[in-house]
Amino acid sequence: MPSLRAWMMMALIRATRMKDHARNTRRFPDKVRAIQARGPAQPGRARERRLLITRESFGGYGVFTVAPRQGATRHHILYLHGGAYVFDLLHVHWRVVDALVARTGATVTIPLYPLAPRYEARDTLGMVHPLFTALAARYGAENITVAGDSAGGGMALALAQIIRDAGEALPAGLVMFSPWLDVATDHPRLLEIEHRDPMLASPAARLAGQWYARDLPPDDPRVSPLYGSLAGLPPMIVFTGTRDMLNADARRLRETAEEAGANLLFREYDGLFHVWICLPVPEARQALDEAAAFIAAPLS
Repeated sequence: MPSLRAWMMMALIRATRMKDHARNTRRFPDKVRAIQARGPAQPGRARERRLLITRESFGGYGVFTVAPRQGATRHHILYLHGGAYVFDLLHVHWRVVDALVARTGATVTIPLYPLAPRYEARDTLGMVHPLFTALAARYGAENITVAGDSAGGGMALALAQIIRDAGEALPAGLVMFSPWLDVATDHPRLLEIEHRDPMLASPAARLAGQWYARDLPPDDPRVSPLYGSLAGLPPMIVFTGTRDMLNADARRLRETAEEAGANLLFREYDGLFHVWICLPVPEARQALDEAAAFIAAPLS
């Protein structure tokens, strides 16, 4: 049962008519252009006083590195932000990064990866895969967790599959918050949940998925890692809420993992909505505590 604060947050989300905008595919391209024009959310002065934050370039794209000023550990997190592959880093993503740094003492790398529709999956993965390789050479793959929310959660799984298929050293683990695992966004159970979801609607998600996939089929694991093999992957943890339409595909991933004997922890939050971990609700603190414990486990 969601907390009172979570109920209030859902009411606020509904009041913004976010879902109505996600139903309108005619206006969606204009919305994407307008939001992309703003650029990525910056950390802000208060955060820069608390944390060591640098911005560098990798492959022509920006990369933030965030570290605690004291007590840094060996942990490193490659954080892939969500946004349907079309929206940039948001202020709410900084909340998640803050929480992970505070709970783990990790240094976090946040790539400002190329966005659809100008770019497509091969471009985006063509940036984050070499970035992981560079981080692995510097910190050791065994010390790196790949984490992400929504589209970033799906990308984390796709990236791990690519690393495995290339025969390269794998990360220590994967953390997926409300992951988008199938860009087709058309599974019958997903469509059943959609009317209860206060935030997401399938029309805009489907369009964004088409932009990202470009000429790749929607079941290509690079864009829909739900269809990729889970064999040989590192330990994974998935956080999903039952009021998130993407919960349907998260459950499908759990079923696939069980059949494959993959090491996947499944954390389902009753009544919670998409990417609740980004917002100030008690359930976010709980999930982030669980995520931090998972990240710490491989090095314990």
